[in-house]
Amino acid sequence: MSADNKQSPSWLESQLQATERVMQSSVLPSGAKRLDELITYHFEIGGARTRATLALLSARALALPDSSCVALATSCELIHNASLLHDDIQDQDEQRRSRPAAWRRFDVNTAMCAGTLLLSAAYRILTTMPSCSAALITHTHQRTTNLIAGQVLDLTTATNTVDMNLYLEIATGKSGSLLALPLELALIAAGELASVPTATSAGHAFACAYQIIDDVADLETDLEQQRNNVVSVLMRTGIEREIATEMALELAHENLEHALKHALSLPANSGEPLVQLCDRVRLCAQTGRQTA
Repeated sequence: MSADNKQSPSWLESQLQATERVMQSSVLPSGAKRLDELITYHFEIGGARTRATLALLSARALALPDSSCVALATSCELIHNASLLHDDIQDQDEQRRSRPAAWRRFDVNTAMCAGTLLLSAAYRILTTMPSCSAALITHTHQRTTNLIAGQVLDLTTATNTVDMNLYLEIATGKSGSLLALPLELALIAAGELASVPTATSAGHAFACAYQIIDDVADLETDLEQQRNNVVSVLMRTGIEREIATEMALELAHENLEHALKHALSLPANSGEPLVQLCDRVRLCAQTGRQTA
């Protein structure tokens, strides 16, 4: 079977299913019934598995074996889901995907422990890679550090002190770190180290666009809850809301173009999954829908 055929929807679906199985088996059973119930519940809520898809398709394009594709996808998704569990607690978000958030359905302490367990499992999965596991773990630690630093900056920064530079720094840390990671890990595992900075730039630019478009969709809620939002950042400089919204969307499109440029230059078409995601996000912006 050719690489192109292996990247068909049926191949992707089978590898996403394999990723789900490895995610669960890496943390369950834990030995604590309530913890297992919470993790099972959180996984059942589901998600777009965007990071898993990026990792699977990028790694396959670079001719990595299926087992490595799944390992990288699993690691990225475990870190992402750990961050969701912790973020929901810190932001006091009571729902996730129209269902009670795990901390609300169970309790804060168990949800915190679940997030920590998922994070630990993400690193263990990388030890199963046939090569480069040390480099992969080191890079993943740096990306996790960036993620946490961005979250802390967001939590500790008052809404009325955030300017555009700080807003983009937060978005890059909180979102960019884990959207760049799937491409970066695939390149490291394939020995394409020279292309890692390009993948980083692509992921960061995409994350900024992704966050801006979500902010525009969430503006009313963010204004009510006094959360950082790109439109309110612009409005604090004296720009009217309608114009601020247009400026925000223009900035999002500029970042999408940067992401596309960098993604298209990655070796073996390994940036193509991000290119497709950029197209999808652009469509969301045009139709006024939220990103996945």
